[in-house]
Amino acid sequence: MKTKKINLGIILMAVFLVGSMSCSLFTTTVGGPAAAGSTGAETPTPEPPPTEAPPVPVEQVQAPLPFGRIAFVSNRDGQRNIYVMAADGSQAIRLTSGDSEDAMPRWSPDGSRIAYVSMVDSNSDIYVMDSNGGTAARLTESPSKDSAPAWSPDGYRIAFETFRDDNFEIYVMNADGSRQFRLTDHPAGDRGPVWSPDGQWIAFVSDRNTNSDVFVVRPDGSNLTQLTLGTTPETDPVWSPDGRLAFRSWNSSNIANICVANLLLNQQECLTNDQVENGIPAWSSDGKWLAFLSPRGGIAAIDLLQVDDGPRRSLTTGVTPVGQLSWSPDDWRLVYQADTGSDMEIYTIITFTEDNQVSRLTSVAAYDGAPVWK
Repeated sequence: MKTKKINLGIILMAVFLVGSMSCSLFTTTVGGPAAAGSTGAETPTPEPPPTEAPPVPVEQVQAPLPFGRIAFVSNRDGQRNIYVMAADGSQAIRLTSGDSEDAMPRWSPDGSRIAYVSMVDSNSDIYVMDSNGGTAARLTESPSKDSAPAWSPDGYRIAFETFRDDNFEIYVMNADGSRQFRLTDHPAGDRGPVWSPDGQWIAFVSDRNTNSDVFVVRPDGSNLTQLTLGTTPETDPVWSPDGRLAFRSWNSSNIANICVANLLLNQQECLTNDQVENGIPAWSSDGKWLAFLSPRGGIAAIDLLQVDDGPRRSLTTGVTPVGQLSWSPDDWRLVYQADTGSDMEIYTIITFTEDNQVSRLTSVAAYDGAPVWK
């Protein structure tokens, strides 16, 4: 990380006026009091600006209490259903029920609704329901798989991937399921749509050029642009709050590094150069940090990387984290699923303290996973 150094040395200027015996001697200083014993009028000087307090060392910082809610998937009642719990793991309630297998919970921008995927007889469709429970609304009724719902920033539309055209394509619909239209049209597969924070672009992954590459397109289907042009596959694009895209670049089938693209400057940079498979990145809400899973130390850990020439830290979890990470609203914690050896459970870890306290949120002999914080 680049650091600017400021010289705080004091400049001392003395002016002596030597004349007749009636002349007086006085001294003026910059940024300090007049010299002792001076008898002349003192020149007033402005107060120096206050010195900015140094940053508090991480070991002296106490994390605030967790807040918000976490949506997750669990089969504790037989089928995989969508649940919601408080940020400390309490008050878990089941939102969905029935014979379907439910997955991919996605919060609406205002937190009032959750979109998810429900699978019956090997076919999946997209539903939306109130985040406090109630009757779910079915948005798609295609005989083919509809999946990967992604809310627009204003909450009025949902992008998704579908196999209804005999290959995966990106579609967009209103949040009530109306006006479904095809955004991409190519014999290759287009998958994993994600909206830019300003709602002006949708990023997705396509293998239309042999390798998987990241593309962006306007929500009306115009201005289709290939963003990554390398000879290696690029996958899993994730938007930052200021409109940059992080993604994974694969050097081989099991080596993936974290890269960032700036659309406005037409620049791309890989932030890691590891010989391991790093996980899907997740941006902090201020856009300064990326969190991802990394086994570079020999065991799976959570890595924090300050994006702009900053440090990289590994957080010890004590269990094996898997899947994607999700930040708390205040960036003080990450929620993740972890393999305990007997089942899958959900944990949180504090990000910016020395001890990085880990808390287990679920303790059920079942699968609890895919947590998303809101």
